[in-house]
Amino acid sequence: MPSDCFTPYDWSRSFLLPAHVHSNIALRGDVGMLGAHNVARGLLVETCRHSGAHPAGLHYAETVLDGGAIVIVDVTATAHLPIGELLTVHTSARHRRHGDARDGDWSISVDGVAYPNDDHRCPPSPPMQGWIVHRLARRPTSG
Repeated sequence: MPSDCFTPYDWSRSFLLPAHVHSNIALRGDVGMLGAHNVARGLLVETCRHSGAHPAGLHYAETVLDGGAIVIVDVTATAHLPIGELLTVHTSARHRRHGDARDGDWSISVDGVAYPNDDHRCPPSPPMQGWIVHRLARRPTSG
């Protein structure tokens, strides 16, 4: 693959957040930025894409435990559903820095309701997380 096959645009185009979104990380990616930030932005973008919601906020946090051996990444995405209700999605991924990748632990909750999943070792892709949110999100009732 040629060395010039990627441009700076490639690093920022996937998950761009609107200017009105309240976030503690950059609203768009750039060369040299953390991939974890792209995944966090992806959670909000894919949540909105799958649920029809409008993005409101994004909070990213890392906690390092046991002298750096364990890293916990928490992401909270908020959006407004078309019916006006607030949708809150929280993911948490815990990984050992120098261990077996199968030792990870991942969870997702929507409005405080945890997603029951048998395999919690690795987080799914942002599009799959958006689909999970769509399945768990409140839906208006007819009648």
